[in-house]
Amino acid sequence: MALEKQSDNTVHKAASTSSAIEAQPTEDSVSSGLDSTLEFPAYTRYAVVAGCFVLQGLSCGVVNSWGVQQQYLAANVYVGEPAKIKMLSYTVVMALGQLLASFCKEPWQLCLTEGVLFGLGVGLVFSPSSTAPARWFTKRRGLATGLAVTGAGAGGLVIAPLTEFLVHQVGVEWSLRISAAYIMVLGSIACYYTRVPFQDKTRTLRNFDWRAFGDLRFATNAGMVLFVAAGYIIPYTFLPEFWVSKGISSQTAAALIAVSNGASLLGRILTGFTADHFGVLNSLILELGVISLSCLLLWPFATNVNMGVIMGIFYGFGTGGYWALAPLVAAKLFGVDKLASISGIIFTVSAAGSWMGSPVANAMLERPGYSSDFVAVSTYAGSLWLAAFVLALVNRTLYSKKIICKV
Repeated sequence: MALEKQSDNTVHKAASTSSAIEAQPTEDSVSSGLDSTLEFPAYTRYAVVAGCFVLQGLSCGVVNSWGVQQQYLAANVYVGEPAKIKMLSYTVVMALGQLLASFCKEPWQLCLTEGVLFGLGVGLVFSPSSTAPARWFTKRRGLATGLAVTGAGAGGLVIAPLTEFLVHQVGVEWSLRISAAYIMVLGSIACYYTRVPFQDKTRTLRNFDWRAFGDLRFATNAGMVLFVAAGYIIPYTFLPEFWVSKGISSQTAAALIAVSNGASLLGRILTGFTADHFGVLNSLILELGVISLSCLLLWPFATNVNMGVIMGIFYGFGTGGYWALAPLVAAKLFGVDKLASISGIIFTVSAAGSWMGSPVANAMLERPGYSSDFVAVSTYAGSLWLAAFVLALVNRTLYSKKIICKV
């Protein structure tokens, strides 16, 4: 009798343990696909979104505002050496890079600090803060990711005019030191809340799924990101200089960049919403088309403030939408369980694209007699975005040949 009772207790405990295990979210259940219905506690999920928002703002906001400092440095400090400044890669640790940059006396020193060191920090921050929300949300994943990457637009909206103000009030050196201070403080707080729901310790380089490199969809998506990385920073780098060359003041040029960043903020939110309702790949094609047209058709005519506002709105809205969609596209094509590793590889590929962008555009302006001719630059930027549009269209066709469907 005692043995039978003990057996019943054992079975009951085993059943309770089994139920408890089943009730706990597992990585497989989280990353089983886009249709999973499991949700984590709202406080935790939205704390992650808030942390990613801040990190996106600190990283992308400073990068998008670089043109303000560049225009001042080229005109007042490194006169005659604009090429060395514009060939910064924008890609290596953020606060330290900004701080050390404030002590630079030569262009090559600025390349190592603002370019390599700060760019490394941006790269390390950008990928996880872009992909983390998708691993916490199963419903409204597009909106959550859109809200997180909205930080990049909000950061640029605030940091561009702030940088312009600081440069003229305290100089470039102290503007960089102040930037290092708020990056360190705000970034540290944001990092505390930003994490992934599970860390699979079995995932190592040895058992990484290398078959992705043989997937045509992966190659097409990587190529698209390559062209996006090349084209993205060109307008933010050269538009301030373009507007100043057309008689617009540097303060107004900075304000126009802020307008573009504000439109980017709106684009990230709305595109995340539309992706949930009309499909990620469909939304991506639309955004890339808008960006291509803004560079090819609007930039050449944005010679006054009114047209500059229109150009800034279209380009900012489109690029903001793209950055909201980028991690969602990877999740759509390859699954949430592979999102972090696939996104890391693709963002690494984008680093190569950065060398195809501003350096080439700058070389166009360096030609004798072409120092103020930005038509070639705008055409080049638009062509890069157009190439990305074509590859996105190819990937959409590979995923589904149906013309009207939510994908």
